[in-house]
Amino acid sequence: MRFFLCVLSGVLLLSCTSHNNSALQEIIIKWNNIDNLLLQENNSIPSESLLLSESSDYIRMLQEFQKSDLYRVYRAIPFSPEVKRSFLIYSIKDFPEIENVLKLALIFRDSAALGDMKKAVEISGEINKSLIKFMLIDGEAQRYINTSYLLLLIALVFFITVIMLFILFLHRSLITSFKRETEGIEFSHAYMLAQDEERARISRELHDTVIQDMRCVLLEQEKAAPKMTELMKKTRDICNSLIPPDFRFSELPDAIRKLCHDFNERTEIDCRAEIDAHINLDFLSMEKRLQIYRIVQEALTNIEKHSEAKETIVTMRAGQDGVIYIGIGDDGKGFKSPLDDSGQITAGIDKSNIGIISMKERAAILGGRLKIVSEIGEGTLVCLEIPVGG
Repeated sequence: MRFFLCVLSGVLLLSCTSHNNSALQEIIIKWNNIDNLLLQENNSIPSESLLLSESSDYIRMLQEFQKSDLYRVYRAIPFSPEVKRSFLIYSIKDFPEIENVLKLALIFRDSAALGDMKKAVEISGEINKSLIKFMLIDGEAQRYINTSYLLLLIALVFFITVIMLFILFLHRSLITSFKRETEGIEFSHAYMLAQDEERARISRELHDTVIQDMRCVLLEQEKAAPKMTELMKKTRDICNSLIPPDFRFSELPDAIRKLCHDFNERTEIDCRAEIDAHINLDFLSMEKRLQIYRIVQEALTNIEKHSEAKETIVTMRAGQDGVIYIGIGDDGKGFKSPLDDSGQITAGIDKSNIGIISMKERAAILGGRLKIVSEIGEGTLVCLEIPVGG
């Protein structure tokens, strides 16, 4: 606490001395001029009126300095031990040299007015002694200024160092957080690609082994034909759902329309695709189009398994805000969404929501945001927002 008070008083003293230090020099120079009048060549007696005029001006200068901010600051300066021992004083209040000079100057003026030059010369010597002592006080003030300036500089360097360390710590924390988030997205990205590759492999294996074996069994067991035919159809449907569409030959809107048509045929749930005919998806890579397709596919799968819906609608449109909006809504029984309003996963998520986690991770790969709005008995809306160029 004492350190900061010293710094504060030093700042105040610096501001005061910058404006009033010249007043001290003028006081000393003014008195030297008056003192020289008493020591003119041939020791001639100076004009009484001139001494009276000069001493009156000098008294006025002392009174103005006594009212200045610098003088008030001087009275608060702590003396060094050397000065205390020299003058047997403990604070500036015990050493009122300006008051002494002012009193002596008044006596000097009165003596000059009465023509008592002997008394005036005697008082002049006393004033010289007091001014010498006051110059020592000024030296203490300069020492105090230098110390305060040094402390102020140390405080400033310390403050800047603390700020720089805090900024460095914050920067490293942000870098670490960003790195972890980037690694998480890259891991999800790699995981999704590996998942799609595994789906394609499983589809080929099913087609080349299981379906072919079923066909052989069907030829041998005519009675089991209806069941085997149904089993083959289900297996073929699984294969079709695992194989991603080839976007080199078909556009994403066409793939989603076919997805809705197959969903309608398979589940008998009325499924419509409402896609803006003028929507531009050229900025999306093949990989990102596949991620969108999988999100819509997962949402329809959830509707089939859990919603008990009679109708579902898939919409795709471009907003004026530069965002592509894709919505999958149904009129089913609804549920409590595991995502909050900002699209973040809440603590209540469980294994039954793995599909939602998958959709959210795919949305992150797209640089977009996934929101789910649902209430019990009010249906569900899955909304995917993708920034154009993202």
